[in-house]
Amino acid sequence: MPLLRCLIALMLFLAAAGAAAVGNPPSAAQMQHDETEYQRLRGLGLKGETDAALQGMQQLLQRELDPELRVLAYTTGISMAAGVERWQQAFVWADAGLNFIEEAPKNSALLLSVSSYLYALVGDLERAQEFGQRGLVQAEAGGDLFVLCRALSTHAIVQELRKDLTALEPLRRRQIDVCGKAGDKIFVANGTQGMGMYFAGRKHYAEALQWFRRALQLFQAEGFDGGAQGAKLEIAKSLVALNQEAAQASVLLREAGRYYARQRLAQPLVDVEQFQAELAERRGDIADALQHTQHALQHTKELDRRMQERRLLLMQLQFDSRLKEEQIQLLEASTERAKGEAKAARKQQQLIAIAALSLLAAAALLLALLRRVFRDRQRYRFQSEHDGLTRLLNYPALLHQGAQVLAQARAKGAAFTAVVVDIDHFKTINDSHGHAAGDEVLRMLARWIGEAMGQRGLAARRGGDEFTLLLNMDEPQAEVLLQHLRGLIQPVRAQGTTPTLRFSVSMGFCQSDAEGETLEQLIHRADLALYRAKHEGRDRLVSAHHETSLPSNSGLVVVGSGIQFGRHASERCLSEIRRAEVLFCLTDPATLAMIQSMRQDVINLGRYYATGKDRRQTYREIDATIMAEVRAGKQVCAVFYGHPGVFADVPHRVVNQARAEGFAARMEPGISAEACLYADLGIDPGRRGVQSLEATHFLYYDRQIDPAGLLLLWQVALAGDLSCSRREADPAGLQALVDKLLRWYPSDHEVILYEAAQLPVFAPRMGRMRLSDLPAARYEEYTTLVIPPLDVLREDPCCGLASAVAE
Repeated sequence: MPLLRCLIALMLFLAAAGAAAVGNPPSAAQMQHDETEYQRLRGLGLKGETDAALQGMQQLLQRELDPELRVLAYTTGISMAAGVERWQQAFVWADAGLNFIEEAPKNSALLLSVSSYLYALVGDLERAQEFGQRGLVQAEAGGDLFVLCRALSTHAIVQELRKDLTALEPLRRRQIDVCGKAGDKIFVANGTQGMGMYFAGRKHYAEALQWFRRALQLFQAEGFDGGAQGAKLEIAKSLVALNQEAAQASVLLREAGRYYARQRLAQPLVDVEQFQAELAERRGDIADALQHTQHALQHTKELDRRMQERRLLLMQLQFDSRLKEEQIQLLEASTERAKGEAKAARKQQQLIAIAALSLLAAAALLLALLRRVFRDRQRYRFQSEHDGLTRLLNYPALLHQGAQVLAQARAKGAAFTAVVVDIDHFKTINDSHGHAAGDEVLRMLARWIGEAMGQRGLAARRGGDEFTLLLNMDEPQAEVLLQHLRGLIQPVRAQGTTPTLRFSVSMGFCQSDAEGETLEQLIHRADLALYRAKHEGRDRLVSAHHETSLPSNSGLVVVGSGIQFGRHASERCLSEIRRAEVLFCLTDPATLAMIQSMRQDVINLGRYYATGKDRRQTYREIDATIMAEVRAGKQVCAVFYGHPGVFADVPHRVVNQARAEGFAARMEPGISAEACLYADLGIDPGRRGVQSLEATHFLYYDRQIDPAGLLLLWQVALAGDLSCSRREADPAGLQALVDKLLRWYPSDHEVILYEAAQLPVFAPRMGRMRLSDLPAARYEEYTTLVIPPLDVLREDPCCGLASAVAE
């Protein structure tokens, strides 16, 4: 129960139940007297004579008490002190009582539960959770149903405050069961109301309303007015949320408001005023709504003030406690220091000698460690920057160092050339002679590369059988060096192979001749030259600047990434991505990251989108960007999410425009969200047929639906958006969509909100709900509405083929 005073009332019930659990006291006369005094003080507290009860409890706790009775006295005292908002006394007793829980296993669960309440009241939910969990464990171990009932209630209320709905439901159901068996109807009612709070937190207000009404009946039957008023308030809040019975909700809110005003409880008064303001606004009474809103703000300020006072008090008590502990520690340290000084006087000479020896040993050890760390750092750095097989640089290290070397060459006006070397038919070597033979070929080629280059550039193994060289020379000089490298290549005999392995290499090279060209772009041009070398027959050296007889590949290819790029991208798609001179990408972030790992020069078209910007303007800017590269004679590839031709304006437009201007242009299909939908939902569109429409198109045009078939509505979150600038769901547009669908479907017809999984570790969303519940659901920009068939297929009386088809 979220109301402060009701929580305190429950704590008093808890303390009273704990008193009954003490049982027969010890036989000693003093213990009998203490037990009698405790019962008298508890009775005073229950009758409302709190001042006398607290004073007597303070005196009782100063005596030597049985641990079980002491823990119980602390529990009752905390409850009474909290009931009259004497927070300092309550926290002092809680801090003291927690030191005795190990000595009093019988009643420790009660004290832990009350402490959990206490810390929940000041907003320290972590400590409240800790004490509540410990109290529940103690109660379960004790086997007392009354104690377990209250421990479950405490722990459930803390979960309510922590908004942990997953843990809340099983706790509340178990509370109802255990408290029912224990015969405690008050806490059965409390658990029933807690179930209502769970469903309200899930926004299932109809189910919540049923639980709240049941709780009200139980509270009224037991005469617990505080609980009954809390239930009335929650009933009113549920009616407002459901937009039902506004008159009854208003009556309940007024009753609750009068009760909580008498009790001076700020938290529930905030709820009462806020919901009365909402009802007034629905009636069109703006003045009344404003007045209630102002009252709610006043109560909120009072609530914040009280909460701040309680928190400051707790912090002060914790500070005082730590200060006392530090004073004790200082006193103990002073005593120990005096003893230590006496010993130090006797052993001073010995310690000086030991310190000198230790210093020398530490210095020697430190020097040894520094040498080892230095060697390890050198080794780790070498391993992080070099290929383990060939000992050449790895590709990331080449890019890092090469960018610096390229910048230095440009600053000096010196030539700079990139070379890509690839072993011809390397896969055949691995397949025919084994990977050990292939590794030996790679090692020998790396050795010959190092011998040919010397200190005139950088060399790296790019991956597989491909190497990249960066040379501080122009193309003619590079060609001489590379011809020398070809001359160094000899047949290789790997360990365990009888014949020698003969192999050749293909090489493409390119000199940097553009001031703004990046290293990745330069290497890519060398890659294209290597591609020409392989196309012309391999075992040759080709410059990117030499004329070629290859047919022109300038033009445009649009490819689809699929929904999960790692699974869905075809080999043709990957080939186009690698070969393109200019690569554009408009996909989800995960796909973009994977493509960037293949091509660091990829251009992200997502930069053209902006909040509030008309998507049609964005599309035209993307069109212009792609066509500019196509008109420049480049081989352009554009990667789009899913299938590039499904619900996509830009891909079709640029392909048609490129063809109209005489360029070669084509589209490679990809796996679409619709294909994933059929697989995930187990739907065969061929059985009933399917209508597939964009939601706004369906909403604004007179489209007729065949309810006997499957209906797919795409981008339902953007339904009704003619501005093409909104990217989030609009309840008004969704309601308009539902209203139109009600022409063909009943309001309780089950529909599905589908979202394909974008990564293998994710699961697709397949949320089922009633058609009328769509406006309140959660949406992403790409959410698809799936409406299963409604009607049974009927045979066409004009055609006798339907029965035969069915058979």
